[in-house]
Amino acid sequence: METMKPLVLLLSLIIISGIVSAAPDTDDGINVIEYYGTGCPHCLRVVQTLEELQSEYDLNIEEKEIYFDSKNRQEMFNAYIQFGIDPNQGGVPTMLVENRSMIIGEVSKDRFREIFDGHVSNATMGGVFTEHSFSPIEERDVTTQLTIVTILGAALVDSINPCTITVMVMLLGVILISKGKKKMALAATTFIAVIFVAYFLMGLGILTAITSTGLTNIFYYVVTVAALLLSIMEFNAYFRYRPGFFSVEMPMFMRPYIKKIMKGATSIPGVAFAAFLCSLFLLPCSSGPYLMVLSMIAKAVTLRSLLYLVVYNFVFVLPMAAIAFVVYMGRTSVEEIGEMREKYIRQIHLLSGIILFCLFILMLYQIFDGGG
Repeated sequence: METMKPLVLLLSLIIISGIVSAAPDTDDGINVIEYYGTGCPHCLRVVQTLEELQSEYDLNIEEKEIYFDSKNRQEMFNAYIQFGIDPNQGGVPTMLVENRSMIIGEVSKDRFREIFDGHVSNATMGGVFTEHSFSPIEERDVTTQLTIVTILGAALVDSINPCTITVMVMLLGVILISKGKKKMALAATTFIAVIFVAYFLMGLGILTAITSTGLTNIFYYVVTVAALLLSIMEFNAYFRYRPGFFSVEMPMFMRPYIKKIMKGATSIPGVAFAAFLCSLFLLPCSSGPYLMVLSMIAKAVTLRSLLYLVVYNFVFVLPMAAIAFVVYMGRTSVEEIGEMREKYIRQIHLLSGIILFCLFILMLYQIFDGGG
């Protein structure tokens, strides 16, 4: 019997420790993650309710904004998937309680008490809770900031940029003289296709870099300031035009290199390679409007926003296609296009400046409207 006492004591300690470990740990309070959207009235009321219950249940509340923070938004989507819910059916406010329960939408104080009491009394409690009223997830930055008008306006500025027109005229002139109209048409198609794909992929790359580093808002602020500076540069080019100086235009030192590239592009593979190199040169030259659109898309990277990116790049290459078509049809010549460009260069800069300034106003409005 004496030898049994230590064993009984050891067994009792194991059982007691198991009971203690299984009991809910309320010393550290209840951890709550709240996903909310700026300007959402339901979110505001939930915040107030949680603050009122904070001392009662010793809540550790972590607030995460999703409208303007793509990283938080993706985190919330992942939580929905984890709980077996289609993210498209969710909304804000959404709360995670101890990462075991999800509360979707605005719920009453009594409902919160019911859920919190359940977590205190039951360490294995988990599930999805609702109470009728909640806001759908709004891609606010896409549906209000990034309308099709904004896309077309920014793409128009990019497409009529003298950089693009200059390069296209150079290409058509070289191919037409050396290879004839049919080769020119094939070369122009290749050039435009490569420019489209390269610009689109570079846009996706920039988009990925912005969202993965969590610098969406900072990038947006920087690009907003850049929109104002670029519009000022374009207005300056209208009143005091100097080729390649203080305007959204290819700098003079780059033009000899572009001409050399174009003269060497006589074969289709050569044209494709030249187009890729030109896209690298053109992006810094005419990237202002593109970066503005990317900064807006970065706030809600969805299938729709990627479709906007396709539309943008389609509009960007459209003038190139139009120029190639009218030259091929014999309606005009490369020389005439070059002369028209030189004749209306100041008006092109003026139109570009007006559109850029309107984009700046739109972006500035969204910053203040979204609470910064």
